[in-house]
Amino acid sequence: MDAIELLTQQHREVSELFEAIEKAEGSDEKTRLFRELASKLVGHDGIEREVFYPACEEAMGMTDLLGEALVEHGVVEFGLYEADQATGKPDFDYKVKVLKELVEHHVEEEEKEFFPKVRKALGDDKLQSLGEDLEDAFEDTQAEDYHRPLFENLRQVLAGVLQPVVKEPAKTKGSERAPARARRSA
Repeated sequence: MDAIELLTQQHREVSELFEAIEKAEGSDEKTRLFRELASKLVGHDGIEREVFYPACEEAMGMTDLLGEALVEHGVVEFGLYEADQATGKPDFDYKVKVLKELVEHHVEEEEKEFFPKVRKALGDDKLQSLGEDLEDAFEDTQAEDYHRPLFENLRQVLAGVLQPVVKEPAKTKGSERAPARARRSA
């Protein structure tokens, strides 16, 4: 299965879990389903940010769509953390609903706008090879509790580590600007 097919399949699995949580009767069933959802979301996030997106950046550069996807991952991570902390509490359903909306927005943009550009830029052979790498990496994430990677991802998001590099306007003759590294860290 190629990388885009795998990621799209994972999007469908996550969507089905959101639906199951909404229909679930009782807190215990919702918690069980949420833990499965959280594990899949953390694993999916990890393979996209650590394997898929870097391959996309190498082939396409830091595009607006890629930069937005990285930022959206941070927002989803925060939403996932909030829902996780609300498990078994009265506001759990609200937080899961907002998380679902964040994920749906991200998935829609990724599938309709980003993936077609990636398919063209990477080609079938690279996507097939990448799909195998993603599948192996995802299986590794499912073998561990999702909390540790979720907290680490959230720590990175809050520290601004996952922020895309901001594009700089072209220099005009005679303009003096600070080096890009200095502007990013300011």
